[in-house]
Amino acid sequence: MADLVDAMWGPQPEEAQKKRLQLLDGYIGHCEKETSFACESSSTNPTTRANLLKAIQSLKAKPKETRVTLRANGSAIATEGVDPFPLPLAVQLTYATACLSPGTVGGDIFHPSWKESESLAKYIDRVYPRMTDPIQDTRTVRIHKLSASYLDTYATVKLRWTNQLTDHLILLKGDGWKSLYIFRHPAFLRHSIEILGAHNPDLDQSTDEALSLGCLPPLLLRETLMTFDLIFPSAGDRPSRVILEREVERNGLDPYFLKSSPLQHEHHNNFRDALDPDDVRSLYEKYPHWGDRLYDLWKEADDPTPVTSVERWTEARRNPRFTYWCTVVSVSLAIAFGMIATTLGAVQVWISYCAWVADSTRPLCGARP
Repeated sequence: MADLVDAMWGPQPEEAQKKRLQLLDGYIGHCEKETSFACESSSTNPTTRANLLKAIQSLKAKPKETRVTLRANGSAIATEGVDPFPLPLAVQLTYATACLSPGTVGGDIFHPSWKESESLAKYIDRVYPRMTDPIQDTRTVRIHKLSASYLDTYATVKLRWTNQLTDHLILLKGDGWKSLYIFRHPAFLRHSIEILGAHNPDLDQSTDEALSLGCLPPLLLRETLMTFDLIFPSAGDRPSRVILEREVERNGLDPYFLKSSPLQHEHHNNFRDALDPDDVRSLYEKYPHWGDRLYDLWKEADDPTPVTSVERWTEARRNPRFTYWCTVVSVSLAIAFGMIATTLGAVQVWISYCAWVADSTRPLCGARP
């Protein structure tokens, strides 16, 4: 276990290493399972632990090198029938990022593939695109609708947990169900920020610089931690915190979910950093990496897709064809009742007239032939 952690983030003194292993217990357990699977299950091109550690070190040393170049360098240590450089698995473990290839399953949902002519830095930037063009959409966004309690109560969205950051905030909808996937290892994100902060307190590393330290870009890490507080607000939304506490206990999640985020006590560059987004433009400005997924989630919360039989029946009634025939029937009934009312009114007028003239000899006023 320690050798894998050292390869990812570098060695530490014994006491610090002990604290790190305790902090990352959940994520390291996931890495060990994936490593054992890769070393034991593949009969065509198995992986050795030693080669995995070398692949991790190669990724960190040369994040600008293309995949084909890295693999060619690994051929020097190749053993017949053994994968010399299990690069996709190294990416998946070191950066919690799915990387589809033979022998790996990628993410649970999103299965990105690292191209041969692509460097690791470009691959990470492609998988986690950052919105840079300004968006002028000023439609209102009520951010409280992204909370777990609102999603559960009004949108019937259930939470699912993933080990791959690439699946974070993906919303899946099926026949009678909706699932929101959330990254389950906040300690991994916090530890990565600590490593980057130790090298540069300003946390302004480029993608290349961050990857060389075994970490994802700092803005992506910070932004992901901020999304946890959107879904599970630390103040003012006790029902969402209750949902989180229940999920942590039920699914054995990272206990750091229940601890206050260090981002709550950091300085802000401008006053808008301290405010929740109130329109689409500010949502993308504050969450340039996750803005698309957050906006899709907000649209679902604002206008939920029906999943129960009652909701489907109600949704069907909103169909334009149904509205047309309802209008036809309503107009027809209105005309019919109008004619009946007119006839009854005429009869009442005639009866009143006959009573007024008090002459039973008049036609239809009581006279008999």
